[in-house]
Amino acid sequence: MNTFDLTGRLLTAIAIAISWLNCSDGFAQGEYNDDRVMMQGFMWESHQDGMQTGAGGHPYEVHWTGKWYDHVKENVNDLAEAKFDMIWLPPPSQGEGAGYHPQQLNDFSNNYGSQQQHQQMLNQLLDHGIEPVADLVINHRNGTGGWSTFKNPQWPSEFICSTDEFWFQDPSTLNEEDRATLNSGAKGAPDFTFSNYPNWHGARDLDHTNSQLRSEIKAYLKRLRELEYRGWRYDMVKGFAPGYIAEYNYDSQPTFAVGEYWDANAYAVSQWIDGTKMYGLDDPAKKACSAFDFSTQERLKEFINAGKYDHLPAIHFKDGAYDGLIAVNKDKAVTFLENHDTGFPQKQFDSFANDEKLLQAYAYLLTHPGVPCVYWKHYFEWNRGDEIKALIKARKYAGIHSGSYIKSEVHGGDYVAIVGDQSQESSTLIVKIGPGFGFNVDANVWGLETSGNGYAVWIRKSKKEETRQAVDAEQTPFPIPGD
Repeated sequence: MNTFDLTGRLLTAIAIAISWLNCSDGFAQGEYNDDRVMMQGFMWESHQDGMQTGAGGHPYEVHWTGKWYDHVKENVNDLAEAKFDMIWLPPPSQGEGAGYHPQQLNDFSNNYGSQQQHQQMLNQLLDHGIEPVADLVINHRNGTGGWSTFKNPQWPSEFICSTDEFWFQDPSTLNEEDRATLNSGAKGAPDFTFSNYPNWHGARDLDHTNSQLRSEIKAYLKRLRELEYRGWRYDMVKGFAPGYIAEYNYDSQPTFAVGEYWDANAYAVSQWIDGTKMYGLDDPAKKACSAFDFSTQERLKEFINAGKYDHLPAIHFKDGAYDGLIAVNKDKAVTFLENHDTGFPQKQFDSFANDEKLLQAYAYLLTHPGVPCVYWKHYFEWNRGDEIKALIKARKYAGIHSGSYIKSEVHGGDYVAIVGDQSQESSTLIVKIGPGFGFNVDANVWGLETSGNGYAVWIRKSKKEETRQAVDAEQTPFPIPGD
């Protein structure tokens, strides 16, 4: 029995999901060989205003509160020209700070802007053929004016896990409504925990074994789909059983879904992905949820910053040593170099400085299997957009996708990878990462597409001739609500 088969309730939920899945052939979520590229369209600072203090006591000043949605809208043309297919946006509902402690799920005004600004940004993205991905915080929720006062929508205390810290508070410290809830004793099941993962003490842990709660979450996802969000990024998925992800994805039919299973062990992450399989389909893994590739991020940070280019083959080669998720389950890996949690100001330092190492890491990310996610700060705030845009174009000209074939070797200490447009042996792109000049290609077959300090990318000339027109064309708009 694997780690996730923990309770009869989970098995029952999966059985119910199986019966639903047998009825449908219309599920739209990304499958294998996904050729899309995503932008993380916000930073931790994007909800803040004025002087702030980051980790390590470093001060910084920003003025974004209430303006971020407009800022994204102003940059949509650039995103479309760069050929981004998706943009991961911050939590969409009203909540504390960055929105990771949601309070009123049905209020889509928040610290990033008003509901009108929110909708206008989404419309602009859709009009330029870019799919909005919402950050879903459904592991926990905060009260509206108290610990357990769930309003808009109003939820009962039975949705709160019995192990949540709320149930152990001193009644004299609570407001009248919370005190009445505490005294009622109407609580949910214990929180889902494994691998010593603790309850989340920042907000009320939600009991996903409760079918009524799951119905409420599905209703929330339906509202987000009505706003024309097309995909989901599931926050903190260690907090509830992965079988429920399959249920939510089946019901809401996102075109893309990815979970934040924060773990540098690629095999643990792949096991979580297995827990989201769509049982009832001929191939249950086909529409399983993707996951962020924290293992590849950690290895790129370590190896490239240290100049250990000869270590890079280990990331994609499955042998149990330094394996990234791209070695273990590449079609479901969402690769990245930084996000709002991994760098400054949440951490004392960014994973990469704004120098040649950053671009070497992107040369890896944007030429390899998985679905790559570019960080807003790198592209816009650090003015690396032109170099990143060139790498995205190279990826698309070569037809690289999440399941691409890859083989690699080391040349004089430099990393060289041959990547193909098929899952089986193929070769449409070559990337070299490292400072050496000893590697050469056949200029009759390969054309240099882009290069920089310590990296170079070549495209098979015949492949680029085949794809150039489609890649360079304007992206097709998506339908806009009300049009």
